Amino acid sequence: MDRRRFLAGSALCCATLSPALSRPARAAAPPRIASTDWAAAESLLALGVVPLGVAETATYRQWLPDPALPAEVDDLGSRAEPNLELLAGLAPERIFVSNWQTGLVPLLGRIAPVQTVTIIDGRGDALGNARAALTQIGETTGRQLQAQACLDAFDADLARSGDRLAGRLSRPVYVGVLHENGTQLFLYGPGSWVHDLMLRLGLRNALKRPTSAFGNALVDIAELADSPDAILLYLDQGARTRRAERALAGSSLWRMLPMVREGRVRAIPPFYALGGLPSVLRTLTVLDAALGGEAGRRLDG
Repeated sequence: MDRRRFLAGSALCCATLSPALSRPARAAAPPRIASTDWAAAESLLALGVVPLGVAETATYRQWLPDPALPAEVDDLGSRAEPNLELLAGLAPERIFVSNWQTGLVPLLGRIAPVQTVTIIDGRGDALGNARAALTQIGETTGRQLQAQACLDAFDADLARSGDRLAGRLSRPVYVGVLHENGTQLFLYGPGSWVHDLMLRLGLRNALKRPTSAFGNALVDIAELADSPDAILLYLDQGARTRRAERALAGSSLWRMLPMVREGRVRAIPPFYALGGLPSVLRTLTVLDAALGGEAGRRLDG
């Protein structure tokens, strides 16, 4: 899967322009954008726009490693309570927030115009929202061509992965996060783009329960027995996952689950399930690697 075609959308688009047309675009000053929303930040980077500041940059870099957040980007502090003095000093032309951060709009609006990005809205089609957000950000920043190039590259990768996985897996799949208490896990379902992506890849989501406004459900480990033929993929979130694994190792209920006994449980690289299209692409790559080819046959055996 060629991620470079997605992450270098700017170069792809510029290659289609004549030198006379592309020179003014290169000479223009980059837009001055700040973002308290991670989905907007990663979408900006995918379009070749480096934001002035992003909230919680250290954690951002752990969860959203690609495209990489440059070292010079300022840390705006908490996503819930950004540093307004720092933000004002950066003098952005626009500030992006998430739809769950709308309480910040009155404060941030005193500094610069605020634009809301919606990925998870509780109404479904989160994948469509991620696509629309990239297009919206491209229009705001004058990167419409780059946005379309990113969308085209994503669609090509999605089609290739779908072809690779088609007919490979007979089993339904759970995708989620282990709870540190060792008795529960969060599973992604309808309302999340993880679920949308699974369906687009021809996978069956084993989760049948209603989900929260964020497209996930907190499920007791015992409930996994309701889908004895399923595969479980859980995000490896480092230390917190190690704690959960240690707790599960001492659980007789966990060890008795068919998926555990038969080796149909696997840790996968983490992704940010509230992110934009770059995070969807990362998840596509992760699922393809875990379920495609020989790896998928071993889980499906």
